[in-house]
Amino acid sequence: MKLADRVAIITAAGKKNAMGRGIARTLAAEGARLVLNSSTPANVEDACEEVRAAGGTAVGVAGDAGSRDVCRQMVETAMAEYGRLDILVCNAGINAFKNFEETSEERAREVVDVNFFGTFNLCQEALEPLKVNGGSIVVITSVHAESAYPGSSVYNFTKAGLNQFAATLGLELAPHKIRVNALEPGWMQTPGSTGGMTPEDIANAEKNTIPWGRMGTAEDIGKAVAFLASDDADYMTASMMRVDGGMIAATAH
Repeated sequence: MKLADRVAIITAAGKKNAMGRGIARTLAAEGARLVLNSSTPANVEDACEEVRAAGGTAVGVAGDAGSRDVCRQMVETAMAEYGRLDILVCNAGINAFKNFEETSEERAREVVDVNFFGTFNLCQEALEPLKVNGGSIVVITSVHAESAYPGSSVYNFTKAGLNQFAATLGLELAPHKIRVNALEPGWMQTPGSTGGMTPEDIANAEKNTIPWGRMGTAEDIGKAVAFLASDDADYMTASMMRVDGGMIAATAH
């Protein structure tokens, strides 16, 4: 197992069938012991139960991933339960899903608070424990960082900024043997990405938009995160990995 005995914090891991759940399942299967976060207590407990039922180890911290106090609680829980911290998966993110003209300042700040400050706060709170043995930080961004999809102006900006944030942290934290990489998921078959689509809509996108011919799954992202968090990626830091079935490289995405 690639991650045997390592301890990972994963934010936004509670919602059923969402990306964070797939990451949690995959890292647990590779031997990682988990601290899972979700804003909803019932969801985070359900996620922990799913990991435990499969033979893994997980504890939960419910609360807003953008909150400094919640980020501190995640780190404290990892240290209290497992005595170490090796991996951060900064997965929490929200989108206003409104045109710029209709986006309020309040909603824009909410998106920035979760997407950027949630990552900023967790990385700062976890820094001292990560310095002990070195480790890996995986920042989940999006193909929206590279392609300016309409109706997502603030989301696009945060994801592009997070790519640079991860690259800069990779440089700054290299002396501590803490690797930091960004991971860009493409069009994923998850509640947040395809929840409002009909089966026909999905089939059309798979045929005409994604060269690989299918939507991504939570497990696709989980496998990529497991690689980046493992020793197999020891020479990767300040990098970006795109997992999108070739969508962004296509001429007509």
